[in-house]
Amino acid sequence: MKYLVTLMLAAGALSAPAAYADAAPAWTESGNVSLLSDYVFRGVSQTQGKPTAQATLDFTHGSGAYAGVFGSGVSHAAYNNGNGAEIDLYGGYRHALDEQSNIDAGIVTYWYPGAQYKAGAKTVKYHTADVKLGWNHGALNVYGWVTVSSHWFGYAVDPYNGKVHDTRGTTYVEANWNPELAPGLAANLHIGRQDVRRLGMFSFTDVKAGVTKTWGNWALSGAAIYNNGTVYDGTLPLWVFFNGDGSGKRVVGKRVQLTLTRNF
Repeated sequence: MKYLVTLMLAAGALSAPAAYADAAPAWTESGNVSLLSDYVFRGVSQTQGKPTAQATLDFTHGSGAYAGVFGSGVSHAAYNNGNGAEIDLYGGYRHALDEQSNIDAGIVTYWYPGAQYKAGAKTVKYHTADVKLGWNHGALNVYGWVTVSSHWFGYAVDPYNGKVHDTRGTTYVEANWNPELAPGLAANLHIGRQDVRRLGMFSFTDVKAGVTKTWGNWALSGAAIYNNGTVYDGTLPLWVFFNGDGSGKRVVGKRVQLTLTRNF
């Protein structure tokens, strides 16, 4: 991560004429901590419907470069042999098109310390890297994501025949609209489509409708979420996360999420 930040700083410095180097825009930092009733990522519960805490630290440069780190608790059932943590590192560049619009290109790496499992003679890790490209215009944005790591969040084994596949090239496309309804009150509308390469039985569409109320540095959000992923194909479990005792919970379908955030 330190190399990513160093490269961004160097790029910003080289892009400015020497005479104005001292006036180049500086890095600013921001962050937040949150309590969630359920960590839902792309419509999939990462905590089997249980609450967790999250934190984000973000660095933004006036040139458009940015980098940051995100951390959250996750279910051991979702990420076998892990320590129940997710740590994401991200960076990228936003290019302004006008006062309301920009293009955003970047990379996100999702890390699950210790999380892995055996698939025959192969060890499959859950670590995932996505590249992204998006367009933001006011309260509307549209993004596309492509997985560039070997496996998309540890999905590698075909549940029908046991064959191990490389799921690099998995895609996710989403649109989000967050219009202001009143001062301090915004709607949160989302639709996304996940296509898992070579393991299409795990593909899904997810939608979300919610609202966020902000006051000062605080924000309270509530959302209804639906994911149409297949829970069982007959008796074969697909979108089910199993605990160590063999009990399992479906992690897609309908659910409600509440989030309390403190920004700083």
